[in-house]
Amino acid sequence: MALTFDDLPAQRAHALPDQRIADLNRELIELLAGRAIPAVGFVNEDKLEVDGVIDDRRVAHLEAWLDAGLELGNHTYSHPDLHRTTVETYLDDILRGERVTRRLLEARGETPRWFRHPFLHTGTDLETRRRVTEFLATRSYRVAPVTIDNSEWIFARAYDLALDRRDAELAARLGAAYVDYMLDMTRYYEGQSRALFGREIPQVMLLHANALNADHLGSLLEGLRERGYALVALEAALSDPAYASDDTYTGSGGITWLHRWALSRGVDRSVFAGEPTAPEWVQRTAGLRESPRARRR
Repeated sequence: MALTFDDLPAQRAHALPDQRIADLNRELIELLAGRAIPAVGFVNEDKLEVDGVIDDRRVAHLEAWLDAGLELGNHTYSHPDLHRTTVETYLDDILRGERVTRRLLEARGETPRWFRHPFLHTGTDLETRRRVTEFLATRSYRVAPVTIDNSEWIFARAYDLALDRRDAELAARLGAAYVDYMLDMTRYYEGQSRALFGREIPQVMLLHANALNADHLGSLLEGLRERGYALVALEAALSDPAYASDDTYTGSGGITWLHRWALSRGVDRSVFAGEPTAPEWVQRTAGLRESPRARRR
């Protein structure tokens, strides 16, 4: 399994105290580097700004990821929805989203190579997909797919609220429920892999840079280890032949590549049944409601 983290330097960065952003980056980096776990962090460069100006303290978090041997990718500048903007605007946002990251990588003799679509939205028609894909190729980007998508963002929102209220008991309950949910989601996508390929392929898990993962990723990793997973670099996971499968999906949803491949093959949609959802009490705590995957992401 490969781990990927969206929304660096922090999910909801504009709403969080600077110290929480610093703490969550430090804790994530220490956990990953301390266990020699490869990972890619996908950056929204607008989250590097405070009052419209790039904040060197936030840039330093990205440098710390690189110094620890972790990778950085482009998640666009402002996290636009390709399904709600023009292609031209979207492509410009990709360029704006690499200005700082490209400089940091080039200082280390590297160049950006991974791109992650916000919301996993890749276009509602083949022409849009083609234009974005061809543009990414001109910038030497490779799309980073996801096979284990989830509603971690709902747990993360509830967790931030618990921290704001200094409710340690609620935070601990949310953390435990989150780990259980993510392991249930992993089991679900293992089943999806077997249904589609007759085997379990290397998975790519979508996570976010947030306090929830900073505090509870260790427990999740232990659960994954008990399920027999080795954590590998994204490039290694994508070397599996499954990732060369045809993907002609152009619907409105932001869905996993397992489901894109299944729909491209024309499988019966009943195969998707049984996907776990965030518990109702977690949704209430977050003040959010989980909607069907095709409409939510």
